Amino acid sequence: MNEYMEKNETHSRNIPRPEFPRPDFIRERWESLNGEWEFSFDEPVFDRKILVPFVYQSVMSGIGEEEDHDVVWYRRRFWVEREGLAEGRLLLKFGAVDWSAQIWINGVLAGDHKGGYTPFELDITELVTDGANEIQVKAEDFKNADKPRGKQTWTGERFGCWYTPMTGIWQSVWLEYTGKTYITKIKITPNINDLSALCEIFLSCDGQKRAQVRLYRDEGRVLMSEQMAVCCHGYGKVSFTFPDYDLRRDLLLWTPKTPNLLDVVVELEADSILGRNEGGSKTPEDRVQTYFGMRSIEASRGRLVLNGSDYYQRLVLDQGYWPDSLLTPPTDEAIKKDILLTKEMGFNGARKHQKIEDPRYYYWADKLGLLVWGELPSAYEFNDRAIKASVGELMAFVERDYNHPCIVTWVPINESWGVRLIKGSLQQQNYSRMLLYLLKSMDPTRLVSANDGWEQVSETDICAIHDYALFPDSIEKYDIMNEILRKRAESRMVFADGQEYQGQPVVLTEYGGIAFEEDNSSGWGYYGRVKDEEQFLERLRPITEFLLRSGKFSGFCYTQLTDVMQEVNGLLSPDRVPKISVKCLAEIFGGRTN
Repeated sequence: MNEYMEKNETHSRNIPRPEFPRPDFIRERWESLNGEWEFSFDEPVFDRKILVPFVYQSVMSGIGEEEDHDVVWYRRRFWVEREGLAEGRLLLKFGAVDWSAQIWINGVLAGDHKGGYTPFELDITELVTDGANEIQVKAEDFKNADKPRGKQTWTGERFGCWYTPMTGIWQSVWLEYTGKTYITKIKITPNINDLSALCEIFLSCDGQKRAQVRLYRDEGRVLMSEQMAVCCHGYGKVSFTFPDYDLRRDLLLWTPKTPNLLDVVVELEADSILGRNEGGSKTPEDRVQTYFGMRSIEASRGRLVLNGSDYYQRLVLDQGYWPDSLLTPPTDEAIKKDILLTKEMGFNGARKHQKIEDPRYYYWADKLGLLVWGELPSAYEFNDRAIKASVGELMAFVERDYNHPCIVTWVPINESWGVRLIKGSLQQQNYSRMLLYLLKSMDPTRLVSANDGWEQVSETDICAIHDYALFPDSIEKYDIMNEILRKRAESRMVFADGQEYQGQPVVLTEYGGIAFEEDNSSGWGYYGRVKDEEQFLERLRPITEFLLRSGKFSGFCYTQLTDVMQEVNGLLSPDRVPKISVKCLAEIFGGRTN
């Protein structure tokens, strides 16, 4: 036992991504299982080592091999003190495993999961013993295209704007200790029109329980509300109301300039003798801390409206790749640095392209004040399996990240990827509508860009246009905006057959993509390259000023934040080194609007 503990202590000192993985759902008793695991390809022979949570294709995993393997295996030991569990439960949590996973605890199958971008958990209380325990994970990730892949190539090689794929565990793994009955979800819906917020509580049991709910501001220093929720059949709710802040609403509402967050603590009341402390008073059976922001986003009068005021969205397309860790952020600081650089360059938001991001990205966007568009990674073949897998990932995405005020728009489809016949196919148009209305039913607080870029259905909340052929000498094509909306901006129709513009805000959600001649010679950008910063600015400045000042657009999204492998059209290198003066970019992207 001592030998194992010594090894475990050494391991914990060198753990990668040691921070708590879900800062929007915090329990105090937890243990990270990141670090070195035994690993093998194809069969459970465990002849190699890997550093979790990095995939074997990444350098940071300690392996860094890009050869495709459909099946990978993981194994490690962890320590449990059964006495410390008392009447409680032990949950094993995975941030994300691509694509499907089976988990064994001490040789017994504990459960499985399908979906490469979303979390899952297993109650392993009855499977662990006092002392050392063993976990094995089998991950399968076949190259079929009828599941959400995002920017992961499925052809065996990189091509176009598709990159090195990932296989297996790529987000944190950890243990959480809970009560016998525990909180599974806290969902908070703000309403700034009447200055209220609905807090819904979901529990693991079907009986009746009481939950104490406290609301704080100023990072927990000021108690604003304290209520008791009676939860029947595992569900309860309370409503918070706020005083009228009138001219001081910047002290309450969340915006990129005033990213105010409100903390919520939910304590599940114990109902047994074992739930009492030495003084005889009850200690909570379970306790979770979360947060939310008072924020609204609407489409009104052809404009995007944040908290009741017109708000021009200045977004950058961000694919969330790093050269040595691929889709897994290498550190928490790396996430924070990306957001700070985004803001320093004059943007107030990011479109997280084809990736459901690490939860800590959304946390830092909440804290630092950055709007985010959340996008479902695309499948590339349309059939029943693709529909089922995409719906499952989308629902899990919304459920996990509902409370983040930074997220203002959902993007279920991009550029007709996976629905290549949508222009004329009623079936695929109905699929787009289904995703839109599914999102609306789960989340009435955000907008939906139904098929971002082209061939949209009439019901979309945002008219999103992609136009990489926008140059200083072609700006005049938008003089007749109605013609663009009826036809095309670049190569594809803006709306699908039988669909039409309904007065939505128009946002140019992809443009730019300018590459330099000196960048990777085998890489590419859109419509040729520029030789230096002067040529870059001569191309960028006029079109961005037009987007800001013409009055025809409610926002833009510049492609892109960083170079990604063969796509070398980023404002930053893969190592996050600016190619252009950040101050100069801030003057352009942060310029005034009419």
